[in-house]
Amino acid sequence: MTPADGMWMVAAGAVVTFWDAAADGVQYTDLLDGAGSPVTQVTATAYGALPRFKGPDGVTGMWADAGGTSRAWMDAHSITTGGNTGGSVQDWLNVRAFGAAGDNVTDDTAAIQAALTACPMGGIVYLPAGAYRTSAPLTIPPAVTLMGTHTNLMTVVGLVDPPCYIRPLAGFAGAAVIQLLDQIDGGYTTISAEHRILNVMIDGTDLEAPGIDGIQAKGNIQNVGLRDLTIRHVTGAGINTQFQGGFFPYSWRCHRVMIDNCGWHGFAVQVMTDITMVDCQAIGNGANGFEINNAANSQMIGCRAEWNRGEGIHITGDWATGAGSGGILIGDCSTDRNDRNGVLVDATGSPPIQVDNLLTRRDGRNDGAGGGNFAGLAVDGATIPVIVGLVTCYPGVDDNGTQVNSPQFGARFTDSAYVSVAAGFLHAAAAGWSDGGGNGVLRRGLNIAERTGTTAAPVDVYAVPTDVAGNLDVGGYLATESGQSAGQWNIWAGQAKALNLGAAGGGIAIAEGANARMNVATLAAGTVTVANTSVTANTRVVLSRQAGSGTLGHLSVTKTPGVGFTITSSSNADTSTVAWVLVEPA
Repeated sequence: MTPADGMWMVAAGAVVTFWDAAADGVQYTDLLDGAGSPVTQVTATAYGALPRFKGPDGVTGMWADAGGTSRAWMDAHSITTGGNTGGSVQDWLNVRAFGAAGDNVTDDTAAIQAALTACPMGGIVYLPAGAYRTSAPLTIPPAVTLMGTHTNLMTVVGLVDPPCYIRPLAGFAGAAVIQLLDQIDGGYTTISAEHRILNVMIDGTDLEAPGIDGIQAKGNIQNVGLRDLTIRHVTGAGINTQFQGGFFPYSWRCHRVMIDNCGWHGFAVQVMTDITMVDCQAIGNGANGFEINNAANSQMIGCRAEWNRGEGIHITGDWATGAGSGGILIGDCSTDRNDRNGVLVDATGSPPIQVDNLLTRRDGRNDGAGGGNFAGLAVDGATIPVIVGLVTCYPGVDDNGTQVNSPQFGARFTDSAYVSVAAGFLHAAAAGWSDGGGNGVLRRGLNIAERTGTTAAPVDVYAVPTDVAGNLDVGGYLATESGQSAGQWNIWAGQAKALNLGAAGGGIAIAEGANARMNVATLAAGTVTVANTSVTANTRVVLSRQAGSGTLGHLSVTKTPGVGFTITSSSNADTSTVAWVLVEPA
């Protein structure tokens, strides 16, 4: 018998017969048992194991029948080498042996599913080169690998497109071409996990019904591995993970996965902890390329989002605030010609989203009209912290030279709690950097350059050196070669020497002139009034005699806030030149 999780077992004492076909056919009766005696059938041991026996000469495999609902293919073993003639039933099943034609005409659903159902945990179901038509979803049991020979990446006119794919028929009925079931729906004896899909292509070109996904997984389905997989032209999402039975799918690994021109999102990932996506691409899809709705402790490395009808990469949803929450690392990724933003972050929660080495190009297409407040990188209404290391934006039009130059902005930040961008080169149609307002903290690094206009006639809008729109925290020494400042300096140290001029010969120079904080005034008949509107009620006026003249007396000062101050000597014959400095209390 075969339980739903794919592990082959035979009941103790079961009688097994052998046939030349999966159904009906002719029984092989010229068998020899281990002692060389003729037998027509084999009886399982008390542990459900089949004893060694010999089949007819020249027969390399037979269909075994233990009285169940289906037969299992068994390859023969060589007597002289002890090896298989063509692969063991325990780990490698060829769908052709189960009746699959792969001729782009025959409905191969039942044959492929029979191979998947018969495959034990740890085994491989092999799809030789061919076009396999299906009419209903294929279900891969836990710990089973579905492996093809070749994955075509994109359909381009004039480019070779060998028939190596699963192609659903026009009348296909079901939620997805391939479904991964959880323990509840699959009836498995263990948690549904460890599925593998390698070198497989799904081509939904002929699908007519809307909303059919390429691969769909609902519930607690863990540790799935997808490698060298292409899904194109299905009418729903390329890959769609969903909630069921209190769980979401968990901890998937996706390497070199291409989602091409599907009807909805390319990757629709909902609350998937520990997903890793490396060298994955979403191109030409009907909604967003990557729709990432909470993916705690996850990574996107070297991924591409191009020509999608929505956002290229959308980081959204509630990422929570609890101990089990976490952010995502987006590194070395790129976007190009997506209709809205290249990357949009509008998620809520408290985990940080880390973006590094992001390249954006020609996004914000907006049906060819540009504008729309779209950007290469947009953070809008996010309560999660967004930390950006390096981001670049380069504008442009369609490949044929038509439509409006876009995006409107290189990077735009609106109504978000915390955004920090360290470095970048932002070239966009209207502005490289855009503060849309309403941000709690928006920190712009020192090394961010801007350009506007087209690529053929760019206009440099470079910020002045060390232009910091926020706080600059320096843990060690701050070395400024030019020594220039156009703003107020605050020193918060409580030491007696909060400001030290540590080199001999160093000093403080204060400009003099109208309303200056330092100057000189000459007494006439022992008094002089200095006009200076910067004087306040708290201003400290420090006096010293610059050059004595006449009969010297004691100096005093009286202030008129907003007007100036008067210096008076106790001698009416004092005509000295008096130096003064104005100091304000902090």
